[in-house]
Amino acid sequence: MKRRLLCLVFALMALFVFTSAAMASNRAEAWSVTPFVGGYHFDSKIPLDDDWLYGFRMGYNFTKHWTLEGVVTYSEPNGEKELFGDRKTGYYTKRNNADIFGYRGEVLYNFLPDGMIVPFVAAGIGGLYADWDKGGSDHDLVLDYGAGLKIFFAEDWAVRADIRHLYLPDDSYNNVEYGVGLSYFFGGKKEAVPPPPAPKPAPKPAPVAEPDSDRDGVIDRLDQCPDTPYGVKVDAVGCPIDSDGDGVPDYLDKCPDTPRELKVDKDGCPIKVTVNLNVLFDFDKADVKPRYHDEIKRLADYMIKYPWERGVLEGHTCSIGTEEYNQRLSQRRVDSIKAYLVEKFEVEADRLQAVGYGESRPIASNATEEGRQLNRRVQAVMETYIRK
Repeated sequence: MKRRLLCLVFALMALFVFTSAAMASNRAEAWSVTPFVGGYHFDSKIPLDDDWLYGFRMGYNFTKHWTLEGVVTYSEPNGEKELFGDRKTGYYTKRNNADIFGYRGEVLYNFLPDGMIVPFVAAGIGGLYADWDKGGSDHDLVLDYGAGLKIFFAEDWAVRADIRHLYLPDDSYNNVEYGVGLSYFFGGKKEAVPPPPAPKPAPKPAPVAEPDSDRDGVIDRLDQCPDTPYGVKVDAVGCPIDSDGDGVPDYLDKCPDTPRELKVDKDGCPIKVTVNLNVLFDFDKADVKPRYHDEIKRLADYMIKYPWERGVLEGHTCSIGTEEYNQRLSQRRVDSIKAYLVEKFEVEADRLQAVGYGESRPIASNATEEGRQLNRRVQAVMETYIRK
């Protein structure tokens, strides 16, 4: 018996080393079948030698912890020599060998069911049937308890070792059986194996900042105004903001609200055109002297070039004469200039307003002839903004 037990221990150790990388699978609601081989040790009161044991187990896991199993075993031990009689030949000796059949139902409790190595304890009840060579047989009740170990090496496969104490209450016999088997599991609730964690993505390389030479927030590759002064507000293409659309950026524009239809200068201010008219008259006269033709023509050219403009002609006199007379005289003078513009240069009459102010607005002293000559005049000051 000792040699058999030693062989089984070595076999179990070898299988344990072979399956050291195993996975547990003592899952609930799974069936199992386990053929096994081992040894049978008989009570000293039983006239049989210890022998090999062969068996088969079939079980069902109600849960991961609790299992119900059925076990059948067979052994063929040698018996002691006994003296038998024969009518023809007389007496002779013969070994009273036996065929031993066992059957039991057992309940197992599994410890650490989620581990690779699952120890357990077992207890059960069954029967033992002995068929003797001499012709007789015995059938005894068996109570058993013991322990074992399952070592999983795959999801559905495990190496198993068992030892049981068998008690025969009818004769108070105590037998022992032990064995090593290979268990296969099928069915049941297989727990999904979580996928391995996804590898962490490699860190993205830090983006290389493209140059922005003028530091306006628009990279050089997209900057259409690459030399914008630092701090100036720019648009999406890097050019300074021009709120009134006059072509002069806000930071240079001295007239920021210029109407869009007007031309501007380098400071963003509307370009103004001014024309002056100053025609002098002889004393108590309203005739236009030929020498003022070019002066009047300059005003006419202005009116033609800027057809949207309207002008005011102002007539004046010196202080000689009554106010009523001088008023009428100033009006005749300004009317003559207007008529000259209309007739000679075809300026629209409705664009000109002629106003006589008499002697009320002198520009020089009426105490001298030179001063009075300057006061006998028709004036016009016109200005306009150039449109695009």
